[in-house]
Amino acid sequence: MSDIRIPSFDYSFRESDVQYITDEIGRLFRDHRHLTMAAHGEALEAEFAAHAGTRHAVSVASGTAALEIALRAVGVAGGEVVVPTNTFGATAVSVLRAGAVPVFADTADDMSVSVEDVAAKLGPRVRAVVTVHIGGLVSPHTVELARLCEERGVPLVEDAAHAAGASYRGRRAGSFGVAAAFSLFSTKVMTSGEGGLLVTDDERIRDTARLLRDHAKNPDGTMSTTGYNWRLTEMQAIVGRTQLRRLDEMIEGRNAVAAVYDERLAGIEGVRLLTPPADAVHNRYKYIIELERHRPQDVQDQLRDKYGVALGGYVYQTPCHLQDAFRDYATGPFPGADRMCPSHICPPIYPDMPLNDAAHVADALYEVLHG
Repeated sequence: MSDIRIPSFDYSFRESDVQYITDEIGRLFRDHRHLTMAAHGEALEAEFAAHAGTRHAVSVASGTAALEIALRAVGVAGGEVVVPTNTFGATAVSVLRAGAVPVFADTADDMSVSVEDVAAKLGPRVRAVVTVHIGGLVSPHTVELARLCEERGVPLVEDAAHAAGASYRGRRAGSFGVAAAFSLFSTKVMTSGEGGLLVTDDERIRDTARLLRDHAKNPDGTMSTTGYNWRLTEMQAIVGRTQLRRLDEMIEGRNAVAAVYDERLAGIEGVRLLTPPADAVHNRYKYIIELERHRPQDVQDQLRDKYGVALGGYVYQTPCHLQDAFRDYATGPFPGADRMCPSHICPPIYPDMPLNDAAHVADALYEVLHG
C-alpha cells in the first residue's frame, strides 16, 4: 500500500487568478451590475472567438446547451443526425432534444468517428453530422470528414466539449464545421464550474443562439419560437476569462506530463498509446492507453490499492449503442467501438501535476502492465 495519493484530475488556478476573480465578483455586487449576460460575458465571447479563430462566440449554460442550440440552428428537426457511438450520452440527447433521430457511427483507431461509417450512413434524411474531438485531439480524420460533409451538402457540427485550445495544422477546434460546442464543466481543460460556448462564423447561427439561450424572447418579451434558460452568469464568465488567459500555458503543462508517460510507457507489449500526429496540438484532456491483454478494472484496482493512483474517467467505456437509452437507434455493427471503448484507460493528467508524480504514475503503470 502506497502512502502517495494522486487524484484523477485537478484544475489550475493561480493565486493571481483567485485574486482577480474575487475582486471582479466584488465589483459586480458593489456596483450593482447586471449578473448575467453582461460585460464579462461579452468579453469572454470576444476573447474565446479570437482564440478559436472564429468570428463569433455565444456564451451559454453548458456545452450540452451549445450543442442543442447549434443543431436547432442548422435545422435538424424531423430528420436524422449522424453522431459517434463513442461519445458521452449528452451528444445523442442534444440530437433528440433538437427534434431529430441519432444515427450512430463507429469509431476509428484514434477514437474519433469513422469517416467511412459516416459516409455509409449519410442517407436522404440526414440533416447534420456531429464529430467529437475525443480526449482533446482534433483528429486528422476531421479534415476528411469536413470534406465529405461539404461534398454531400450536410452541415458538420463539432462537439468540442473536450477540445478547448486543441488544433490540427494550425486550425483550432471549432473552425472545421458550421458551428461548435465547447464545455466549461468542472473537469474540463478550461473551466468555469459550469458553462459552455458556441462558436461559428455564421451570423444567422450566432443570432439564433443568442435568441434561444434567453427563452427565445423577442425584444417585446413575446416568443415566436421556444428556447430555454441557457444563460451564463457574470460570475462564471469571470472565472472563464481567467482560465482562457492561461489556456495555452495549461495545455503545455498537460503535455509535459504526457511526455513523461510517452517516454516511460513506450514499447510495452500489449499496450497501445494513442499519440497525436506531429502537426496536431493535443490539449491532453485525456491521455488514452488501449490495453490488449489487461482488464481496465484490474489495472484500476492495482493502481489505486498498491500505488495510490486514481485513473481518470473513460472516453467512453460503454458506447451509446450499448446503452439502454439509445438502443432503439443503434444500427451496427460497431467493431471499432466494441473493441476500444471497454479496453482503454486514462491515467491522471492535469496542468500543475508535478513531473515526479507523473513519473510515479508511469512507473506504476509499467509495473502493472509489463507484468
